[in-house]
Amino acid sequence: MNRPAIAQPELLPLAEGVTSARIVLRRYRVGDGAALFEALAPHREELMQWMEWPRRHQRVEDSESYARRMHAEFTLRRSMPMAIFDAESHRYLGGAGFHVPDWNTPKVEIGYFLVPSARGTGIASDVVRLQIHYAFDQMQVNRIWGACDATNAASAGVMRRAGMREEGLLRAEQRDHHGQVRDTRMFGLILDDYPGWTTAHGVADLRYLPVPA
Repeated sequence: MNRPAIAQPELLPLAEGVTSARIVLRRYRVGDGAALFEALAPHREELMQWMEWPRRHQRVEDSESYARRMHAEFTLRRSMPMAIFDAESHRYLGGAGFHVPDWNTPKVEIGYFLVPSARGTGIASDVVRLQIHYAFDQMQVNRIWGACDATNAASAGVMRRAGMREEGLLRAEQRDHHGQVRDTRMFGLILDDYPGWTTAHGVADLRYLPVPA
C-alpha cells in the first residue's frame, strides 16, 4: 500500500495541530516568541548538548522571529515545526515537528525536544505518537522516520516507547555540532505498519485542530 507523490503540498488542507488529553501540538503562531524564549533561556546550554539552534535565541526578538518564520515555513510545507503546550495550563513545554518533508516519496523525519521541567512523565513519547498520527492522517506520507545520536539513550527510548521500529545503526554517519563524528540510530514506520501501530500505541483521545481558513 503506497500513496502517490504530492506535487503541490502547499495545497494540502492540514490541520492547525493535534491534541490529546494533556498535550497540544500545533504550528507556531505570531506571538509565540515570548513563551518560547522564556522556556529556553534557563536551559540553553543544557539543550545545546544535542542541538545547535538554541544558541540563536539570545533575545525575545530572536524567538519571535523564529516563530514567525516557522509559521511561514509551515504554510509552504518546506519545514513544519510545531510547539508543544500543556493542554490545561497552556505552558510551553518544548517543540516538535517535521524536518524538510520529502513530498515525492512522500516521507518525513520527526524531531522533538522538551524543556527539563517537562521530562520524565512520558510527554515526549506522547508527542511522538501525535506526530505519527499527524504524518499518516494529515500529511499522507508513506514513511515517517527519526534519528538520534547513538549515545543519546533518552531520545532512543522515546521513540521505542512510542512504538517506532528500530531500523539500524549508521556508523560514523555525520559530524555533530560539537565537531565530533557520531554514529546514528535510526527508527521508522511505514504506512503498512500504521494500522497495527494504532491498535498497539495509538492515542485514544486524539483530536485535530481545525484547518486554517
